[in-house]
Amino acid sequence: MKQILILSALFLLSGCLPTIFGAATVTTLNASRDGSMKDAVDDLTISAKIKKEFITQGFRDLYTKINVEVIKGRVMYTGYVQTEEDIVKAVEIAWNQKGVDEVINELTVDENSNKFDSLQYTQDTLITSQIKARSILHRGIKSVNYTIVTSKNVVYIFGLARSEQEMEEIARIAAETGGVAKVVSYVKLKE
Repeated sequence: MKQILILSALFLLSGCLPTIFGAATVTTLNASRDGSMKDAVDDLTISAKIKKEFITQGFRDLYTKINVEVIKGRVMYTGYVQTEEDIVKAVEIAWNQKGVDEVINELTVDENSNKFDSLQYTQDTLITSQIKARSILHRGIKSVNYTIVTSKNVVYIFGLARSEQEMEEIARIAAETGGVAKVVSYVKLKE
C-alpha cells in the first residue's frame, strides 16, 4: 500500500517536474549573473507576473508574440504585435508590476504578426546562436550577463557589462555576425 501511494505521488508530481526543473535552471542561470540571488528571483517573479497578466487579461496572443526579458528590475519587450493598443497595454502591464524600474519598449506594429515566418525565425535563431557562441568563447566577456534577442535580423543586447571594454566587445561581436542588419544595445555598466 505504501509503495502504491509513493508511486501515485511520483506520477502526480511528474507533470510538475518540467516546470520545477525549468524554474530552477532559469533561477540558477540568473543567479550566475553579476548580481544577488534575490535579484535573480525578483526578476524571474516580475517576468512570470507579466506573462500571467497577459493571459489573465485575455492577451494570450501577446504572450506568444512578445519576448519579455527582465534584468535587475529593467524590463525589455521585443516582438511584433497587431496594434498600437497592444503595445500600450503591454507596457502598462509591465509598469504595474512591483519592482519594475524601467520598461524598454522595442515592440513594433506589424499587421502580419499573426503569420509565422519559418525562414525568418531560422535566420534569427542562427544569428543569436552565433553571437552567444562567440561571446562564450571570448575571455573578456561574461556571457551569462547578457541576453541576446534577434528579431527580423535586428539584434537586441540586454544586460550588465563589467567594463566599457566588455560592453564594446559584445556589441562588436554582434555587429560582425553575418546577417545582422542592426544592433541595439541596452547594456548598462555594472555598478
